[in-house]
Amino acid sequence: MSTSVTKKRFSRLGKTATVYLILSIFLFIFSQVYVSLSYGEVSIFMNTLSLVPLIGGGLLVGLLYLQPTLSRISFNLWNSGVAVLTAGFLLRGIINLSGRSTTLDWPYWLIGAGFLGLALVSIGLSLFQSKKLTDEMVRV
Repeated sequence: MSTSVTKKRFSRLGKTATVYLILSIFLFIFSQVYVSLSYGEVSIFMNTLSLVPLIGGGLLVGLLYLQPTLSRISFNLWNSGVAVLTAGFLLRGIINLSGRSTTLDWPYWLIGAGFLGLALVSIGLSLFQSKKLTDEMVRV
């Protein structure tokens, strides 16, 4: 096997940052086009749609920088939380631009916050376990 097959081209941190940045750029362009076709209606949710993955991805990149061995479950829970919140912003923005209001978006906020909360609990537990394991190794 050659080394080009086994060598990692991009780190997990780099891939995450790139994906979230591209997603934010796409959502910014999408929201601007959608708002321009909305016959003068305005929605703060549609205007700030691209900030959700930008901020969520930035926080995740910061977590990966501080803890490069972030567990897969924490990573997936965080990504799921950001995705659900982004979908909630998109839904609320589309409904607001149609000239209506809704309460159908509250499950998105609860589920998205729940995923982010579970991700933070998972990160805290993994930090606690690694500290506990390190302390046990020092005692031995």
